[in-house]
Amino acid sequence: MGKILWGIGLLLLLFGGWQMLPPPTVNVTAALNGDVTWAAEPGAEVMEGSEVVRVSALAGGEAVAARAKAAGILREVFVRPGDRIVSGRVVARLEKKTR
Repeated sequence: MGKILWGIGLLLLLFGGWQMLPPPTVNVTAALNGDVTWAAEPGAEVMEGSEVVRVSALAGGEAVAARAKAAGILREVFVRPGDRIVSGRVVARLEKKTR
């Protein structure tokens, strides 16, 4: 009887335990260098490909410097207008949608 209870407890721990893990996060990196003109707000829901950061373009206007790599919620945005960024810099972190 004791082994059965231990087995049931282990199954409950394994089944319930994976749900307690934090959702996966994805780093959003800049693809362009430049001065940030706009950045999405933390807490914003984004779809894959959504604009996250824009920079001033050499020819005038703005260019998208970073896009979301997955659908989810922006949990952290590490840049703000006026910051200078370089290609490859992590500019935000999003919590990936699991469903």
